Amino acid sequence: MQEQGRFPWSRSKLADLVTKLSDAGVIVIAFDIFFSEQEENPVTKIMSEIPDLSKKYTIPFAEITKQVDADSKLASALSKNDTVLGFLLIDEQLTNQNLPAKSSVVWANADHTNSQINQFPGAIVNIPQLQNATTGTGFINAHSDEDGFIRKAALVNRVGDTLYPSLALEVARLYTLAENIETRSNMLDGITLFEGIKFQDKWIQTDEYGQVLIPYKGRAHSFPYYSATDILTQRIGSEELEGTVAFIGTSAIGLADLRSTPVGLQYPGVEVHANIFEGLMHPELLPSKPNWSLGASLLIIALTGGVLSFFSHGKSARFIIILSLIVTSVVIFSNVYLWSVQKISLPLLMPLLLIIILAGYYIIVGSIAEMKHSRKIKSMFDQYVPPERINQMILQGKSLSQKSERKNMTVLFADIRSFTSLSESMTPHQLSEYLNEYLTAITKIIFDHHGTIDKYVGDMVMAFWNAPLKDENHARHGVEAAMSMIHGLTKINQLFAENNQPAIKIGIGLSTGDMNVGDMGSVYRKAYTVLGDTVNLGARVESLTKF
Repeated sequence: MQEQGRFPWSRSKLADLVTKLSDAGVIVIAFDIFFSEQEENPVTKIMSEIPDLSKKYTIPFAEITKQVDADSKLASALSKNDTVLGFLLIDEQLTNQNLPAKSSVVWANADHTNSQINQFPGAIVNIPQLQNATTGTGFINAHSDEDGFIRKAALVNRVGDTLYPSLALEVARLYTLAENIETRSNMLDGITLFEGIKFQDKWIQTDEYGQVLIPYKGRAHSFPYYSATDILTQRIGSEELEGTVAFIGTSAIGLADLRSTPVGLQYPGVEVHANIFEGLMHPELLPSKPNWSLGASLLIIALTGGVLSFFSHGKSARFIIILSLIVTSVVIFSNVYLWSVQKISLPLLMPLLLIIILAGYYIIVGSIAEMKHSRKIKSMFDQYVPPERINQMILQGKSLSQKSERKNMTVLFADIRSFTSLSESMTPHQLSEYLNEYLTAITKIIFDHHGTIDKYVGDMVMAFWNAPLKDENHARHGVEAAMSMIHGLTKINQLFAENNQPAIKIGIGLSTGDMNVGDMGSVYRKAYTVLGDTVNLGARVESLTKF
């Protein structure tokens, strides 16, 4: 722009550009631009401002006007080369003044008036002088999906009863020296189903709307770009341009012809046409959407939902997240493989949305279930085991059942000797504090040795090992707890002596063997406890060991 000035340029400069491109060996020159109005002739403008100028001077104004007419220069350049001008299809009512030029598309074997090809009532075309000079024309409309991204391109569109080619398709026709473009379609229940187009030896399969998926080569500037200034000043040698096709358009941000595409949010519109042309020249690059794609998509959705539903039920949030990531990776990898290797396009959004929805659902349901399970464990065991063991049970996912089970365990009974006589020497308040101090110390010892408190019966403590958490060394831990109780009495009695309270002597009974453990009781009240002959033996041993 520094050398040539801001766009739009004079058409005389564009004419020079066409000539320079042709001289460099470019086969087809396409304009991603349309010229709907005449360029003002400077001589005509001067004469309109000074009406008597031609009367005062004997200057050949008519000849000068023709020589400086930019439209005439561009028309002359267009007529001498294979060129394609773009035009714009619009939703305004068609009039005789803006009909496109004669189309190169030939209806082959069906009436397309009742097909699903997009129909436009009108078009903005080039001025007749240029329209009649160019070799061909093609529409430059871009089709955006609902999210604003350009993924598909219509190869043909309707205006009235006539099918017109896109800019890229018309360029491909001229490049392959095809006389015309044939369409292929089938009839089903009175409706024309468009199948594709053919020019020369190339068959291009489309969807029912005459559209193809654009085979983007990569991000912006994947195709060679050349500055128009370098062409005009012949800084570019013919060896770089010979045998090529040139698309003339704008790529600067300020000139607004930038599109949102899957490979770039500011993608030059002129390069979109280049990608379509590349796909038309190499049909194997065009991804297809086969007739079975809908069934395959439904199958993928069903399999994805089935796998997540089957394996996520009752699982932790962490497991569900890992499973979802694995399933997502498989779905994406399969989709990318089909796209890049087999050139088959299958929808990806719906399976991914299903994964997100199902994963979110099962994570929420699982979290609620885990919270209920945690509250249940805490409500059942907060008086039996220390908090850290409750947390361990929750982390391990300990499954609780109200049904009892029989297992090898160790049970302990500890009772204060001569408690009746001790209690008679104290007030109720003193006795309560005295007993609480003792039971707290004994309970801590049991907890420190991985035991579970069964119950307090007056001054008697009952505890057991190997439930609810598994303890392979339950017998050893029970014995160690009993020994710690005996040694701990010294500290307990020292505290009682400081408060002028009597010393405590206890009896301890231990028994290891098979017993029943579980949530037992009535419909009104239950407790997690142990029962059996081994338990009774421990109680009897305790009564024999008071000292």
